[in-house]
Amino acid sequence: MLKKWCRSSVCFLCSAILVLLLAQNSYSENSTSQNFLISGKKASAAGEYERAENDLRRAIDEAGAADDVTALALGELGGLLLTEGRFEESEPVLNRAIGMIRSNRALNQRQLPLLLGMLGHLYQKTGKLRESEKTLDEALQLGAKLLADSPLHMADLYNDLGVLHLKTGNRNQAEKNFKKALELAQKSSTPDSGSHLGPILANLASVYYSQQEWSLAESAMLQSLHVTEESLGPEHPDICPLLNNLGVFYFLKGRLAESEVMHRRAFVLRRKAFGQENPQTALSAANLAEVLAFEGKSEEAGMLFAEALQTQERTLGLEGPEVAATLEKFASFLRRTNNDVLAGEMEHRANSIRDARAYTVSVK
Repeated sequence: MLKKWCRSSVCFLCSAILVLLLAQNSYSENSTSQNFLISGKKASAAGEYERAENDLRRAIDEAGAADDVTALALGELGGLLLTEGRFEESEPVLNRAIGMIRSNRALNQRQLPLLLGMLGHLYQKTGKLRESEKTLDEALQLGAKLLADSPLHMADLYNDLGVLHLKTGNRNQAEKNFKKALELAQKSSTPDSGSHLGPILANLASVYYSQQEWSLAESAMLQSLHVTEESLGPEHPDICPLLNNLGVFYFLKGRLAESEVMHRRAFVLRRKAFGQENPQTALSAANLAEVLAFEGKSEEAGMLFAEALQTQERTLGLEGPEVAATLEKFASFLRRTNNDVLAGEMEHRANSIRDARAYTVSVK
């Protein structure tokens, strides 16, 4: 099945609030922190994540006191870490920003539903579905009061809730949420609206795919890619999940050449943006390797599988589900190339990881 994706434009969630605060000139005494915050946001929007992280951390250090600039910088940093898949680092940053705003009514309360939306998204990505639903429901309730003039941000919240319902098997409610999100996003004419429309269309495509409406699914995915490229540019790493969706779709439909194009492009973009030692880069490497294996391009496939596995082991640990998935794909490839001994070892290790995780989940 297609991988559901909802970035929810996490690096853009505080944009409207940031513009409002800076326009009010409320923090002229702390212009250094503002400058780092603005620089960090620009770098993030351009996909220069390492520079963005450095600038945002400098903004937090320079701001010092618990003010709106600090909360904004924390929110931006939490969203950036979330985008990069660094969930354990993102969660305490987002909670710190949320705690600041909850405890100080003098801070800009419009940030709160945006930050809760990011936290709900994070819970969703880490399998904490009950926490995600509770957090997103609160974000929507607050958003209805505080963000009525910001349809794009409300669209993101409905989009995240739709993904949650899709994950829990409530497809009808998921489709309603995605269509509501689409309706809200289409009301906006701001330059970054495509970065919000893209994820919504991608998730709506997942619903169509689950309903076996293949042409609607492909059309929604292509439209998603098009509007995101128009908004962010063809080289921005945020288009990689959309490329991955199309790559998986074409692979499952037997359109291997088209699948390779999509996965290779995602791999190149992620390697450029995140570097080789990143779990997102490794995921794209494994996806590309699987397609190449079916195309008979064994040498490159084997090299990419090994590269992906080693990177995941170093960055995610030896027992993660991502490692198990890559081991299974690698083993399938080795079976087809008559390396049954090594394939058997990898299958055994993958099964051990999944058995251990199933036991841990059941105990919890």
